[in-house]
Amino acid sequence: MLKIDFYFWGSQCPHNDINKKILDVYSNDERYNINHHDISDDFELAEKMNLFSPTLLVFNDTYRWNGPIKREIIEAFEKGEVPYRRPYNINQSDNLVKGILKPLTEKTVFDTYKPCARSFGERCCVSKSIWIRTIRGQYGLKHLGYLHYVDGECVGGAEFVPSLVVPYNIPKKKDIAFLTCSYLSGENVDYKSYPLEKLESELPDLGYTQLFTIASEEVVFPNGPLEWFEKRGYLDVGEVSFEQNEGARIHLLKKRMVK
Repeated sequence: MLKIDFYFWGSQCPHNDINKKILDVYSNDERYNINHHDISDDFELAEKMNLFSPTLLVFNDTYRWNGPIKREIIEAFEKGEVPYRRPYNINQSDNLVKGILKPLTEKTVFDTYKPCARSFGERCCVSKSIWIRTIRGQYGLKHLGYLHYVDGECVGGAEFVPSLVVPYNIPKKKDIAFLTCSYLSGENVDYKSYPLEKLESELPDLGYTQLFTIASEEVVFPNGPLEWFEKRGYLDVGEVSFEQNEGARIHLLKKRMVK
């Protein structure tokens, strides 16, 4: 029997719900023992598992798989195979693109399916919409960052939440914000600098004096690479985790927010 433990941060990432639906296919299959763990309010479990990504599957208490999963991967594990996952590394372009920015709210979040999970359509953002509305209501926030549009299509953005709601083992204070997502950039264009700069300019007026995030050496997962943030004034606090499957040495970074 294949044991699968699925750890996820509520609906912070659309792939959390996508992974749930994929796992549901095997819920009545006696070959699988599937357990769900929502770490939203279980900070101790998140620390125990050394979690620094919103969606993690652990196979047979041994093999960690972060992010999206496919049925063929699950079924390969059930057969005793260990699928190879090539670390994703791409040169980050300095070709800054400035399109149109829109606040990230429970309404605009539906536009993020294109850069995040295009093949699944808007439906994958339904739960995240509720998640955003809940956090905005709890903390009196007008938005959770900015989305970036070019030629009418969402191509990236910068999302933040108050550090007090973050389950990861990071500093948590009322005046600390956490950058959950900063995307997308590639070899030819940089779509993520513009929305991040806009967000950073507003955070002091919202009462935040520091912005923390996580990024990896070399690879893009989960929010990297590290060097990209360092070039933009972020201080490397130190390595917090190593995800072997993704080839990711994850670091915690911070930047002081000034008016």
